[in-house]
Amino acid sequence: MSSVDQLADQIAGLVAEIETIKSALSEMVQVGVVSKTDAKKGYRIELGKDDEDKPLLSPWLPHPETGKTSVPLKKGQTVGILNVSGDPRQGIISRHGYSKGHETPNQDMEANVFEDAGVRVEIKGGVLKITADTSVEIEIGGVNHTISGDGVITDGGEIRHNSKDIGDTHKHENSGGPNVGGVPV
Repeated sequence: MSSVDQLADQIAGLVAEIETIKSALSEMVQVGVVSKTDAKKGYRIELGKDDEDKPLLSPWLPHPETGKTSVPLKKGQTVGILNVSGDPRQGIISRHGYSKGHETPNQDMEANVFEDAGVRVEIKGGVLKITADTSVEIEIGGVNHTISGDGVITDGGEIRHNSKDIGDTHKHENSGGPNVGGVPV
């Protein structure tokens, strides 16, 4: 084989390798909309349509949350897929995913959940639910509210019910003090 033939073979090989690299790069990042959701499997992303106008779906991809937060993707939401190797079967949704030993705290695809350090916050259907191992503490403008298994403690500020002062400085008509069991003290 002549040196010209060898050079032609090397150039043909390089052209083929460049085409392979271009193909992998073109598949590396994809944008689509969430088409299917499953609490265990994750998500399938619609990446376009085929020649018969049927959806082209990604493989099942893991939940993209990290840590112990869960804000599930919704159908129709636009996401990015990163195919580092150029193989869509190895793609990841750009927010990363859960793994064994670090599972999602959320099995309800209609709820948004944060869970960490003994506290769980769930938002669903207009309801905010907070669950804590020990207590929930709220501080607003120097007034502290603590809710625990022992009850409710408020330090500072006023406490009112139906516009009436029921705090530690309230007075009763008869005795000037608080009522105990319906009897003025």
